[in-house]
Amino acid sequence: MRMRGRRLLPIAIALIVIIILCISYMATPPTSPPHPLRESRDEFLVHLPPTSDEDTQPTTAQHNLLNLTSFDYLLASDVCRRAERELLAILIVTSYAGHDALRAAHRQAIAQSKLAEMGLQRVFLLAALPAREHFISQAQLVSEQARFGDLLQGNFIEDYRNLSYKHAMGLRWASGECQQRAKFIIKMDDDIIYDIFHLRRYLESLELSQPALTSSSTLLAGFVLDAKPPIRLQANKWFVTRQEYAHALYPAYLSGWLYITNVPTAARLVAEAERVPIFWIDDTWLTGIVRTRLGIPLQRHNNWYSANAEFLDCCVRDLKSHGYECEYFAGPNGGDAKLLVEFLHNVEKCYFDECIKRPPGKSLKQTCLATVRSPAPDHGVAHIQPLRLR
Repeated sequence: MRMRGRRLLPIAIALIVIIILCISYMATPPTSPPHPLRESRDEFLVHLPPTSDEDTQPTTAQHNLLNLTSFDYLLASDVCRRAERELLAILIVTSYAGHDALRAAHRQAIAQSKLAEMGLQRVFLLAALPAREHFISQAQLVSEQARFGDLLQGNFIEDYRNLSYKHAMGLRWASGECQQRAKFIIKMDDDIIYDIFHLRRYLESLELSQPALTSSSTLLAGFVLDAKPPIRLQANKWFVTRQEYAHALYPAYLSGWLYITNVPTAARLVAEAERVPIFWIDDTWLTGIVRTRLGIPLQRHNNWYSANAEFLDCCVRDLKSHGYECEYFAGPNGGDAKLLVEFLHNVEKCYFDECIKRPPGKSLKQTCLATVRSPAPDHGVAHIQPLRLR
């Protein structure tokens, strides 16, 4: 009996410990799961050591950006505050930090000083360099900022799935920093060709014909994409799981290539975005999902855009040869960073009425011939001939 009692003693002690732990656990109130927007996502953030250049220091105040709880600027821009007069528009250009050649092309195409003469200013939206980036350093970005002062860099990491943070950062900065300084906001991507002279003329006419739109909170204009279904093919770049987006169709939204808004509308979008779970396709999310919650209508200008970079290339050729106006005002650069320079340097003459309308039967769809931009692979003999674009 004495031996059996000794064997049972450890079991009894273990049972007592388990009972005490259970009582302690039940007495502790359960914690609710974090809200998808309020949960910190600081794994997306990087914190770089401060530089010696006081003009390029990050701002000292910490902020939230959507669900990033330690957001800050690594490089801040004061182009709106430095403007000598009220701006017609601020251009916010989404750019990958390593796209220094594309940014150089934008500056070569139209300098900040010339934009200022037109009542415009421009900033490039960047994020922190990822570890895999070996072709540009933060020191180079600091140097670029010291020279041009047109970079706005957040401390979240450059990644395609972080574009919603970059897009929201740009709208929030423009609607706050430029609140008293700019009437309109033009959002665009850095690989887009655009006719800034046409855009300026459009905004000036908008001011005159619909002055209430300048201060309205419902201005969103650009290329409207109607009710597109999510791509469920896993091999596709824009593959979206049902967990990410469960519905059969996206709401109508504006292409992020280039669209026009204003300060009150941008401020509404950013404020509402704080209440909506983030979605990684940025233009679909902000100008579609978030916009729909606010009931903001979209203004359709689809005829401004060409999805075909060759058409814009042909516009340059026809402007040089015949002085024909271009049929399009925006579109992709087709991988040619210098095309924007050629395009803007030639369409400027149309702003001063030095161009002529394209004659009947001379539309780009009828006359533009595509040319090969890169050499054929070294397999056999290549036969290259122009192709008529349809």
